Amino acid sequence: MANYSEKLVELRTEKGISQKVAALELGVSQALLSHYEKGIREFNMDFLCKVADYYGVTTDYILGRTQSRTGLDSNTLEDRDEDSIFNTRSIYRAAIMTHERMNAGSSQAGESADILYAITLYRILFAAAQKGYIPKRWFTISPKNAQYASLALTESYLNDFPEKTVNARRYGGPEPKSIEAVIKGIENIIRKTSGNL
Repeated sequence: MANYSEKLVELRTEKGISQKVAALELGVSQALLSHYEKGIREFNMDFLCKVADYYGVTTDYILGRTQSRTGLDSNTLEDRDEDSIFNTRSIYRAAIMTHERMNAGSSQAGESADILYAITLYRILFAAAQKGYIPKRWFTISPKNAQYASLALTESYLNDFPEKTVNARRYGGPEPKSIEAVIKGIENIIRKTSGNL
């Protein structure tokens, strides 16, 4: 696992900013940030908290205590036997694991994935409101506009999805079974509804 100095460099690189910009926004000198990133000096607790907030990760991630940026424990991120079955649990776990992998490969991809998940959930909630499961009054965009705008936003994010910017060692290990189960489950549904593809 990378040490804290490597994590600082990786996070800054993912964000696509210079050391000078990061130092300015973190309220330290560029020389001091350089020392932190090279492992010449250790930072204090205040800086650790500030840098975790700045990059949107946990302090444990920066310190190398966990591979998870969001604080999920290894039990959440490790495969389970039931992950190979397409069901609600595998869908949830696939979303969590995909989120972790996207963030590990590119913070921009992680942000895009979060927005895509939120748009998809919005569309589900919108459909639920139309059928009376939740209050329609929670929605402030007209039904027609909500459908078209959410579809357009989804296509926009999918078309501009960021490339992976960080090497694969950061999130190594086998591919999660839950992700494969979701792919196979949805492809089976597509085949059934669209004929044999």
